[in-house]
Amino acid sequence: MKFIIACNTIKSEIEYALNFSSVRNSLAISSNVLFENINDKLTIKATDGKLGFISTISVQTIVPGSTTVYCDKLVSVLKNMPEANLEFSCENNKLTIRPVDGGSNINVNMKTIDASKYPDLLQSPESSFFSLTQKEFSEMIDKTSFAVSEETGRIFLTGVYMEKKEDNRIVMVATDGRRLAYAEKQFEQQIPDFKGAIIPTKFLQHLKTLLVNEGIFSIAVTDNTIFAQVGGRLIYGTLITGNYPNYDRVIPKTFQYECKMKREDMEKAITLISVLVEAKSKRIFVDMNTDGVMLSGENADYGDSKQIIGCEYQGPEAKISFNFNLLLTPIKKIDSEYFKICFNNTSTAMAIFPEPEKDYLFVLMPMQV
Repeated sequence: MKFIIACNTIKSEIEYALNFSSVRNSLAISSNVLFENINDKLTIKATDGKLGFISTISVQTIVPGSTTVYCDKLVSVLKNMPEANLEFSCENNKLTIRPVDGGSNINVNMKTIDASKYPDLLQSPESSFFSLTQKEFSEMIDKTSFAVSEETGRIFLTGVYMEKKEDNRIVMVATDGRRLAYAEKQFEQQIPDFKGAIIPTKFLQHLKTLLVNEGIFSIAVTDNTIFAQVGGRLIYGTLITGNYPNYDRVIPKTFQYECKMKREDMEKAITLISVLVEAKSKRIFVDMNTDGVMLSGENADYGDSKQIIGCEYQGPEAKISFNFNLLLTPIKKIDSEYFKICFNNTSTAMAIFPEPEKDYLFVLMPMQV
């Protein structure tokens, strides 16, 4: 096998491929990336068994062929190569990489494993793909994926649940039992019916790095796998099995009280107050009244702090206790100048909305005072 390609072109693809390989096990064949070179096209494949990556790029084919090479080390080699055309040649279980410029004294040799030993990647169901807007889907990932659970004992909560609603609407939900993130968008593209799916967060984060926030991409959901096509790249991930909880029951339908604040004011106040709170509990207090919102926290070893920020609130005085991390993260995701906390009492689920309301919301359980 022998081909020529610009260093930057192949480097970016191998960096993507590395996300899908078995990085932790350098001895496994799945830690390698597969090259298939024919007719001036190079197909690059990577998989860790649950995720898969396929990309096809243009090269100058000199001798067609295929091989596999350790992906992690290949990335490091390419990062240190000059920005020039590179020649890749494979012979006798050795991949040689050198700049095409004959005056260069660089020559890298890497051990390879025969391509026939590489596992087969899943075939994409071409007839099942449908199109979505890149920017809108990327926003949905950002608004939800942070709220998944990290407890492997409840594996079905470690992914983002996605389902189709009427009128070409897609809903994505994530929860860890203490907080919930909900995003909904209506797409112009026609969306076929598909069964609700629990998508691994790792797949969504890798997909988000491929999305360029303009144009469309294609996606397909089968019983066990989700596929996405972005440009010349195809990725897939094995869906998480299990019954996702009924998220509609978690989101309160009505609220008695709401407190509107400036998002930046609240974010800065939480960040300041969190410096002096107990590290284990991460507890801060939010006292609401018609004059403003007072945030406070204390640490037995270091001291305490308070700050009052302006608000619009009509209701009784309310003292609510939150884990500051769980409160701060969704507030950072809000893309409006103002937001509001809506609640019925100080001990039940509360909702955080952008103000004016948009197509996403967050639900948070307060701590017991």
